[in-house]
Amino acid sequence: MRAIRFLSDQEIFDRSVNHLLSQRRTGVLANGGAAYRGPCGGCPVGSFIRPSDYRSAMEGVPVRYLPGSGIDWPRYMDGGVAALCKALLHAGINIYDKRTVALLICLQNVHDIYGVWEWADRLLSIAREYGLSGEFILSVREEHPPHTRPTRARDSPRQRSKALPPRELPM
Repeated sequence: MRAIRFLSDQEIFDRSVNHLLSQRRTGVLANGGAAYRGPCGGCPVGSFIRPSDYRSAMEGVPVRYLPGSGIDWPRYMDGGVAALCKALLHAGINIYDKRTVALLICLQNVHDIYGVWEWADRLLSIAREYGLSGEFILSVREEHPPHTRPTRARDSPRQRSKALPPRELPM
């Protein structure tokens, strides 16, 4: 049996940065949820999943449920978690390493939670937190400058502040 060569955290980070900053929009499903794979791309974790390994059962399963996180998942997600684990192992990602899983969680959050205009700053913050080189972000940012307008209503600061109750509006 041959040994599996796992990707380093820097390799995972660089590929994720390239994916996000070249995609320049959030990959979403028809129901509006973030996607590993979707018609407009997908999250950085999904970019590691080969088409032959992709299963729709993965959608809706956050990477925080990978074995390395130590978090138990709801039983109804067993099929999706198993498919996600198999696909990421096949891609060379060590799903049993806590640090690697924590990095994947951060990268998934950049895609799923933050607006596109915030991605580069968030990625630089992750690079600092994990002791990774952020030079790649700056080079990709120059090749793929961010859009001047948000790519969807949810990404608009105006739309975001309208959704907040009046007492929580920023001053």
